[in-house]
Amino acid sequence: MCGRFVLPYTWREIYEHYQGFVDALDREAGLEVANAPPRYNIAPTQPVLVIHEPIDGPPKRRAGLMRWGLMPVWVKDPKDFPLIINARSETINEKASFRGGLRHHRCIVPAGGYYEWRTGPDGKKQPFYITLADGGPMALAGIYSTWLGADGSEIDTVAVATLPATGEMKALHDRVPAIIPDADLNDWLDIKKVDEKQAYEMLRPLPEGMLRFHPVSRRVNAVRNDDEGLIEPVSEDKPLPPKQGELF
Repeated sequence: MCGRFVLPYTWREIYEHYQGFVDALDREAGLEVANAPPRYNIAPTQPVLVIHEPIDGPPKRRAGLMRWGLMPVWVKDPKDFPLIINARSETINEKASFRGGLRHHRCIVPAGGYYEWRTGPDGKKQPFYITLADGGPMALAGIYSTWLGADGSEIDTVAVATLPATGEMKALHDRVPAIIPDADLNDWLDIKKVDEKQAYEMLRPLPEGMLRFHPVSRRVNAVRNDDEGLIEPVSEDKPLPPKQGELF
C-alpha cells in the first residue's frame, strides 16, 4: 500500500520538471499550490498536490490540492463511509467506488518518494524510504472525486492506485503504488482520448532496478514530525534515537 509519502519540491520545481512531459500544464496553479512548502511526512486526510485534466472545458492540465482519501460522489454521509486512500489495480475497473474515476477522473500525485514499513525478526517495524533510482520526481497514479455535501459544499478527494509488489520490492511489502513513467503521463491524463481499458493497461510495475530504498528513522511514525531529516538513511540495526521529547 501507500500510506505516507514525501513531496520535497516547490510548485515551481514540479512545473519545470513536468512541463516537458505534460501538455498544456497550467503554471498559474493558484496560491494554495504555489506557496505550499515541501512536505516530508504526508498522511491520509491531509491535502495533497494533484495534477489532472478537468472533464469540462478546454484540455488544460491543472494543479490543485485535494484531500487524500477518496469520497465517491454518491456517498450520502461521510461518517458512514470508510477512508479509501488506495485503489487496488485488481479492482479499480470493477468497484463502484473506482470505475468512474478510472474513466473520467484520472490524475497524478507528484512525489519525491514514499515510506513503507518492514517487520523485523524482533517484531519491530522498520520504516524505509523508497525513491526512483535516478532521484527524480515520481508520478503516483491516482483517481479523484468531487464530493457534494447537502449544504452545497464541495470536497475534492483522491486515492492512489496500487499494484502487487514484484522483484526486490516484495522484500518490503506486498503492495506498491502505481507509478506512471514520464513518457506516459499525457496518455494517463488524457481522459478524452484514452479510455478506461487503455488506462487500466498502464497500471503496471516499473522495470526492475528503477526503484531504490533505504532505512530511515522511526520518527516518521509520528505524523507531527515533518522535516528533511526523516528521509536521511540510518542503520537498520541501530536506527537513530528519537529527538528529546519525541515518542518515536
